[in-house]
Amino acid sequence: METNSNILEPDMETMASHGVHLGALRAHSHPKMKTNVWSNKSIFQIIDLEKSQKGLKEALDFLVGVRKKGGVILFVGTGFAAKEITQKVAEALDMPYVTERWLGGTFTNFPTISRRIEYLRTLESQKAAGEFEKYTKYEALKLQEKIQKLRKDLGGLLSLTRLPDAMWASSANYDKIAVKEAFQKNVPVAGLVNTNADPTIFNYPIPAGDSSVDSVSFILNLVKDSLIDVKAAPPVEPEVVPKESER
Repeated sequence: METNSNILEPDMETMASHGVHLGALRAHSHPKMKTNVWSNKSIFQIIDLEKSQKGLKEALDFLVGVRKKGGVILFVGTGFAAKEITQKVAEALDMPYVTERWLGGTFTNFPTISRRIEYLRTLESQKAAGEFEKYTKYEALKLQEKIQKLRKDLGGLLSLTRLPDAMWASSANYDKIAVKEAFQKNVPVAGLVNTNADPTIFNYPIPAGDSSVDSVSFILNLVKDSLIDVKAAPPVEPEVVPKESER
């Protein structure tokens, strides 16, 4: 991968300075994260940053591979610490995102969600074309309110025309419904898993604090920097086999 190794593998001191090592309350620990915990001596668990480095490298290698193939990565970050940075990174990479609530069935009932997305596209096209002017003020206002509501729920998904090739989850806890749906639909997931969450439904878990803006932003900016200049490989032209009569 042609990318800065310092970006892909930040030293543990830098990671610690951004709070990546700060886990959840010891009382809320998840047994399946036990091997990723460096210390249980304080009220908060301390994450083993060597495990964070390893998970980050594997996740970035995977995401870069998806990007190189021209795949779609859906970025999900519905927790308070993740909303703003998740949207910024997704927009910088021209990828779809969800930062408000995850609508149940977004993956498992994708045809229905697709129709809602298409309806939003239609309403916005009509508004842009000035077609709302043919309605009464009250009707136009109601349509505008409908656009605002749909935009809040689906605005980040306007470019999504099929299930994505991968999903990024900024928190195994806040985004757990999305992760479970991805698991059900065989969409690989990379993202942050704190010490109070189950890492086994992630394909590429990164042990890291997920409730700190600094920690989440630090990791997501690494994702952005690793993917931003990755170009999709051109499609391979199928070999044309001459017909028998042309030989």
